[in-house]
Amino acid sequence: MIKQSSIRSLLQRVSWLMLALAIVPLVISVLIYTRYLFAYEKSVQNISEANRISSSVEESIIEEAWGLTYGQITPDDYRNSNNVTKIRKEISQIKKNTRNAKERATLNIVLRSLDNVANYLEKIIENIEKDAPFNNNQTLMTHVQSATKLVHEILQDFVNVEIESATDNSVEVRKSILILSVIEIAIVGIIIWFTRNTNKRMNTQIQQPMEEMIKMAEALSDGKLNYRIKCLPDNELQTLTNSMNEMADNLVVLLEENALKQYNLAQSEVRVLQAQITPHFIYNSLDAILVLAEMGDVEKVKEMTYALSDFFRISLSQGQDWIPIEKEIRHITDYLIILQIRYGDALTYSIEVEPKIEKFFMLKMILQPLIENAVYHGTKLVRRTGKIVLQAYLDEGYVHFFIIDNGKGILPEKLEEINTELRDGLSTDFGEGYGLFNVNKRLLLYYGSNAKIELSSIPEKGTTVHVIIPTTTEGNFKNV
Repeated sequence: MIKQSSIRSLLQRVSWLMLALAIVPLVISVLIYTRYLFAYEKSVQNISEANRISSSVEESIIEEAWGLTYGQITPDDYRNSNNVTKIRKEISQIKKNTRNAKERATLNIVLRSLDNVANYLEKIIENIEKDAPFNNNQTLMTHVQSATKLVHEILQDFVNVEIESATDNSVEVRKSILILSVIEIAIVGIIIWFTRNTNKRMNTQIQQPMEEMIKMAEALSDGKLNYRIKCLPDNELQTLTNSMNEMADNLVVLLEENALKQYNLAQSEVRVLQAQITPHFIYNSLDAILVLAEMGDVEKVKEMTYALSDFFRISLSQGQDWIPIEKEIRHITDYLIILQIRYGDALTYSIEVEPKIEKFFMLKMILQPLIENAVYHGTKLVRRTGKIVLQAYLDEGYVHFFIIDNGKGILPEKLEEINTELRDGLSTDFGEGYGLFNVNKRLLLYYGSNAKIELSSIPEKGTTVHVIIPTTTEGNFKNV
């Protein structure tokens, strides 16, 4: 079940939402400008790297080129490691950290110039390997110097552009952050003021009246039917409060009328159950007595006649609804004796009852319909000898009855359906299993939620009906 929020918590959530609406834009803005600041740091880093490369590019490349020309560096050593390749990698890294299209284009020019330098140096290597005249390499060195100088100049232009761009971005970011911070602080202040005033008004006009109505509802649920709300709110809740007071005024009358209706309904249902049992049970029993008499089995006739007489004597109980448990046990014992005489060896039974529970009272005719179900819907449907076991014991103020049979059993889907219907209680619209659901309904009408019936079953093995009722003595059974 989903837990409902109180109005106060709802207002608090609205307040937090309003604060979030004010703070989230600020956080997003800070994140955006943080990105710009990182971009600024990258620009500064690019400037530093480009400046360092620019200051040393001519000296390092020219020195390495003359060393290659004069034979101080061999072609293999050059190919393995040279300043042109290193500088090219550094320029490429600067390019990765650059997002401006103009600056990337400038770096592309630098890279192409470095490619030219590399091509000239590769031609110098070819001349060295072919033993070409030294003058050829001197001419190429002139081109190397020009290309290297161009790299230096372009890098200086890149540095100047980066410095100018970083400066402009830095100024704009600082101004924007300052303006945005002032605006957000003002918005947060306004929302806090508005939220506090709204909470005060809502607490007075809604929360306090609602708390009074909750207290009244709790008092009514605890049986304090005279509780009324005296301080009525001067708003739309006044109508609801008046309605609750009127509802409380009518509740006592309605409860009394309902209790009387339920009592009459229970009386009617138990009479219907008695009427349902009586005809076919009497006819079958009398037929069995007649057969026994014709067979000359006087002892069986006497036993069955006494059991039938006692069975109906307890069923009537002089119009009383509550009888000692000892009588209820005797009632079903009479019933089982009659059935066993009728069915012979096809039915056996055993009754295991703690003696200390016999002094308590219980609603009559609870166990007999359940045992009838166990016989007619359980043991009669199997070929083996049917067995009915009744167990009863006391546990922590409750009497537990177990009616166990070795009959047909119930399929899991049907068992779940039956248990669900039993849990639905008074709202059950039963068709099949009239006796079971009638007993469950009578238990709930008289005992309330203190009593219940549960079924467990294994198909082709048998079924167990578990009945739980609170202990009741002769002096208080009418108040259960």
